[in-house]
Amino acid sequence: MKKKSVKLTALLCCIAVVMSLASCVGGAPRHSGRETDKGNKIEYGQSDPTGFTDPATDPTADPTTDPTTDPTTGPSGGPVTADKLTYPDHVASFKEVHPDHAPGNVSGSEAVKLLSEVENNILHHEITSYADVEILFENPGKFGFDIKKATWGDFTTVDQYPAEKQFYQQQLDKLLKINYNSLQGDDRLCYDKLVYDIEESIYGYSYTAFKYYTMIFNYLVGPQSEILFILDVYSFDTVEDAEKYIELVKDLDRYYDLMCEYEEERVRLGFASSDDSYEEAAKSFDNLVKQKDDCFLYDSFEERLDNIKGLSASDKSRLIKEHEKAMKEVAFPEFEECARRMRALKGSGGKDQGLCEFKGGDAYYAMLTRIMTNNSASTQESIDALEKRIKYVYDDYTKIATSGNSWYSEYVNHKYSKGSLEQNLDFLREAVKNEFPQIPPHEYYTMDVPKVFEDNFSPAAYLGYHLDNFNANLIIINHKSADSDKDFGVTVAHEAYPGHMFQSLYTRAHTNHPYMYLSVSTGYSEGWAVYVENYSMRYFSGNGVTDATKLVSYESNLSLLISTRVDYGIHVENWSLKQCVDYFKKFGFSVTEKSFKKYYTLLVTDPGYYAKYGMGYVWTQQTMEDMHAKFPNKSEKEIHTAYLDSLTGTFPQIRNNMEKLLS
Repeated sequence: MKKKSVKLTALLCCIAVVMSLASCVGGAPRHSGRETDKGNKIEYGQSDPTGFTDPATDPTADPTTDPTTDPTTGPSGGPVTADKLTYPDHVASFKEVHPDHAPGNVSGSEAVKLLSEVENNILHHEITSYADVEILFENPGKFGFDIKKATWGDFTTVDQYPAEKQFYQQQLDKLLKINYNSLQGDDRLCYDKLVYDIEESIYGYSYTAFKYYTMIFNYLVGPQSEILFILDVYSFDTVEDAEKYIELVKDLDRYYDLMCEYEEERVRLGFASSDDSYEEAAKSFDNLVKQKDDCFLYDSFEERLDNIKGLSASDKSRLIKEHEKAMKEVAFPEFEECARRMRALKGSGGKDQGLCEFKGGDAYYAMLTRIMTNNSASTQESIDALEKRIKYVYDDYTKIATSGNSWYSEYVNHKYSKGSLEQNLDFLREAVKNEFPQIPPHEYYTMDVPKVFEDNFSPAAYLGYHLDNFNANLIIINHKSADSDKDFGVTVAHEAYPGHMFQSLYTRAHTNHPYMYLSVSTGYSEGWAVYVENYSMRYFSGNGVTDATKLVSYESNLSLLISTRVDYGIHVENWSLKQCVDYFKKFGFSVTEKSFKKYYTLLVTDPGYYAKYGMGYVWTQQTMEDMHAKFPNKSEKEIHTAYLDSLTGTFPQIRNNMEKLLS
């Protein structure tokens, strides 16, 4: 394995395509209609209301839409109105969305061929923008992608919902011709995931109201929060690459106008967000505009030009001038316009409230959490499991903390870190070998977060971009927080070994189906990363699992789990800001309405933000415990291997496959 250091400024933890299912780092599925995004989805982790922030992002893109389509035009050609929208009249049960199917009759090689055909159809239906293809693949031609026009894509409009639903139904009908019992290995796992995802898409496209419940420009996780960093990920091998990159910069004008029109349409239809939400969104654009004259992309663009072999001095000078002009005359003015348009929506009469207050909103949230948490559990079943885990953690924490002080010295003086990023990476890479499976040879790059972003960036993050190349891995470090973080090693475990980078590499090495790593599975990936973050504390303690390590992990878990319960509280029970704060105080957290207000706004405008992380961890931890109980003679390594070999399906699918592998 090689280690390299490069000058990059990406602010990404993990990248994957928003397929029919939405997934290191949050947001709604494409089919939900929230932002009707087809394209790359980038996520970062979780925000902690007690202080730590690791923002999740959800860039939007849906390149299947004709850019000439009027986004306010309904199926009849007239403007969309609230009464023309379709709403569910109840919360669908699992069986309604995922009914039993009669076995198909296509077997053997023909079944595998049909499965691959559907997989390919889905991939090419979802990945249709130049922006996505260039990030996801080093060699897109090997996957059949050759997109010439450099754009960010477009949005699906409500009049396209019937066609979208029909497309997914056609793919499902093809899959159901397959004799499932004839499939083996990862063919069977891919079939399971495709069927589940497609059925969720069919349900999501059944109700046009799903498009309008939530805003795109959430102040923390909206596409504006990471757009400059996404631009920095693109590399140039030819002059044409650089020219297309400049076209992407120019296309920000059109693309962000589409998103502004969406926000304005929500207001017109009666789905307005609060004045605070629009003001926070405007401020996020203000912060982008502040970088107009001294943006890191000016230097970064020039440095990337050095990778173009044989680039003439005249071409280099021309490209630098064209790029700066596009940034200063198109990109930043567009961000200024977005800020104005968001502020113009203040006074629309909207308010921050849970999805349960909208007609059909409870059904929408149930769909979101099924998708985001990789589990078919109902919202009430999820709440019950979550509260059970919170009670266990809180009770055991209290028991240890009040049972004497034998843990005190280790707890107070603990340091779960080996020093620098490289030292922690080297330590963990060796430490995990006895209890985790082997991953393929790979390279990783390290980079420093620019000083301008240090205050709002976590100690470290992982980015896997060209997912067809094991060597395309970035570990990003924020020295301002990492250098003073005594538990920095645990963060490295979450992001690298055996966390996000480890899992990403393992998954890609153990499937012949790119859908299994290009589609999004947030509950799976984040659940695993939080689980191994806790697990890895034993490597740093020097004493294995002790009362002190339990207390440290419990403190972190409680913050995440309680935040997750608040997410459900807001959207299932319409908890107010005060009720959320009171719930935190119940467990001893020093949270005030003032300190929690911005997180309340985040959760209202981005439903499921914490659910995908917290419930992902709950289901992962529960799965591991259940497997150890059922197979007491199996080692940690065997359990972990079975989990990873089950790939990125839903947790019920993972559990079923693990039982077969461990039996």
